[in-house]
Formats: sequence, structure tokens, C-alpha cells
Amino acid sequence: MGLAKGIFVVDTHVHAQRHAFQLQTRDVDSEFSALGMGMHSVNTYSNADRLLYHMDRYGVDVCVIMPAFAMTNEIDKEIVKKHPDRFAALVWDVETKKNATDGKAPWTLKAALEEVERELDTGMYVGIGEGIPGRGGRDKTWSERFEEICQFMELARKYKVIITYHSGFPAGYAGGLGLASSQGHYENDHANPFLVGEVAAAYPDVNIILEHAGIEGTGYRTDIYEQCLAVARSHHNVYLECGQWWAELYERPLKDPNLGCERLVWGTDWGAASTPQSWMPGCVPETFCDQNINIGLPAHQIDIYGWALREVGRLNIPQDDLNMILGGNACRIMNIKTPYTRLFKQYIKK
Repeated sequence: MGLAKGIFVVDTHVHAQRHAFQLQTRDVDSEFSALGMGMHSVNTYSNADRLLYHMDRYGVDVCVIMPAFAMTNEIDKEIVKKHPDRFAALVWDVETKKNATDGKAPWTLKAALEEVERELDTGMYVGIGEGIPGRGGRDKTWSERFEEICQFMELARKYKVIITYHSGFPAGYAGGLGLASSQGHYENDHANPFLVGEVAAAYPDVNIILEHAGIEGTGYRTDIYEQCLAVARSHHNVYLECGQWWAELYERPLKDPNLGCERLVWGTDWGAASTPQSWMPGCVPETFCDQNINIGLPAHQIDIYGWALREVGRLNIPQDDLNMILGGNACRIMNIKTPYTRLFKQYIKK
């Protein structure tokens, strides 16, 4: 087993900000319970220097950074401005969410759309994410949520950027804090990837990344992963983020003629959400990402790159195929510049 090396490596799922936070006990059906995460931010700051150290140690050329709970678009923009050759960014409705959290204004679709479009107008973003913006709570049917999603898909189409669709949900200590089970949009969107098929069919010209592809610190469960494969093989514009997969999970999509290496993008969730690995000697998987409730919240910067690159490095596939997974597909669908042309396989359609 060795670390995978690529001609140009892109991590498509990174959080370059850190923050202290305070846990709060709140009504999960409230208008917007601390960004849907049960947390209040304290002192959010750039973690780019530590991230660059990890990138340089492991040969990661570019990271696609995105805000999550209690993070900001502004900090990500400053990181991209300072290191334009190392970072690209996704936009999220963080200001609208924060206003709702702080009780300044309720979350509204109109405000979220205006915020996202205002940011996209700057030309500094390659996509929308983490996940498709939305308000937490259990009061929306899928039909109502689908109408919301379509309006963000329209923005992705207008600005010719990718959009991410979150799949899977955390377990262990994170699940215990109510990050998944307390929010209805997790129940509707995250836990049922089949729903993204409707979105992909309605917008065949917009590329969608299924974040985590069903594996998000959930231990060795694979039920949502199975659903993600089924959706992606039916829609040419759906890509699978595979950075938290153990090696055996790569085999099925690589053998599938409707998927292959061309539909996999590497993304690890590096940063504030980096997930520790657990170990089951002699089992399959032997190591896997798991937010272990017995260990509790980690105090150090978890090294997800070492494990993730070892797992993909176990694949005995052509190097040009590996290069597509580790960076080529991301560069193509996000228009990320490389130092040279013709680094990746080209596919000529008749």
C-alpha cells in the first residue's frame, strides 16, 4: 500500500476555515437552529496556512474550498485572492443563514438566492455548495423542496458553474449532537440520493457533484452509497465524490460502463469536518472514516489526506485513469487551470 500520486491533484471538498463553537440545546423545530447544526460560531478564522502545509506534504495542487456551518464567503474569497493558483471556491447562503441564527431575519428563499447570485456575479466562484442552500426544519415536502432547489439550479445554469448535492449524514459524536436527525432537509435531501435524479433530469446541462457519495463519517454502512451509484449511472451530469471511500468502494463504479473513472472526483472534507479513521483488523473495510462517539470531538487537525491517498493508492488501474479521479474530472467540470495542457485523457464524442 502506498500514497497515490497524480499529475495534478484537486481536492474538491475542503473547509479552509476554523472556528471555536458553543454547543446549545435548542428546539430542533425552531425557525433556524444555529445554522441547522446546534452550534454558535465564535471567532471564525482562516486555516489556509495549515491547509497549505498539508497540501504540500501530500502533493495536492488545488483545493476547492467552501463554507459550512458558521463559516463565511468573505474569508474564502480572501484565501482565493491570496493564493489564486492553489484555491478555487464554492458559494453558499451563509449570510442569510447567520441572520436567521442570530434572530435578525428569518431565512427566506429570496434572500438566499439574492446572496448567492450577488456572490456569483463577482466571478470568483466555480460552483455552489456545500450542498444546495435551504432552510432546516421538517415542514417541507419534497415537492416544495424541489421547487427551491430548481431556483438554485437556474443560477448554476446561468453562471455555468457546478452545484453540489449533499448525500449521507454524520454518525457518532456528530450525529449525537443532532447534526443530521434533527433537520428535515437532511431527511429529505441527504438521506435519499434517489431524489437527485429528478434534479439531474430537469437540468441535464448542469453538472452535479454528489458530495461524499453516501459515505460521510458514517462508519462502514454502504446503503446510501448504493443509492448514489444507482443515480449516477442513470444521469450523465452526476459525479460521485469519493475521497472518503475505502479502496473496495472504488471497484464497482470503475467496472460500471455507465460510470468509470470519468465520473469520480476526489474530495476529502478536509478541515473543520475532517473525520477520524477507525480500525477493524482483518475485516473489510479494515479502516474507514467514523466519527467515533467513544472518542469524542478531536482536538487536533485530523490527517485525512494520508489515509485517503493510501486507499485510492491500493487501486491497480492505469495511471491516466487515476489522474482523472484525482484531478482531471474536477479540472474539466470546474474550469480549473493546469500548468500545462494535455495532462488528462480526452474523450471525443461523435
